[in-house]
Amino acid sequence: MLDDRPQARDALEAMERMASTGGFNDGRLTRKGVLWYLPTPKLGLFYLDDGRTLIVVDVVDARRLRRLP
Repeated sequence: MLDDRPQARDALEAMERMASTGGFNDGRLTRKGVLWYLPTPKLGLFYLDDGRTLIVVDVVDARRLRRLP
């Protein structure tokens, strides 16, 4: 069984780093045009950004994505 704690920590640190910059967005807009996607070394984060709050909507194993969002 994989230990997901380092991956979860990486994801949390990436979101905290983005939030601490005061709205700077490190991700890219997905094809859906509403969600943003931020890749971390092993996880991909889908999130919403309303300009004040970053809300993680989904976390995926980025290594298993067939195509980039």
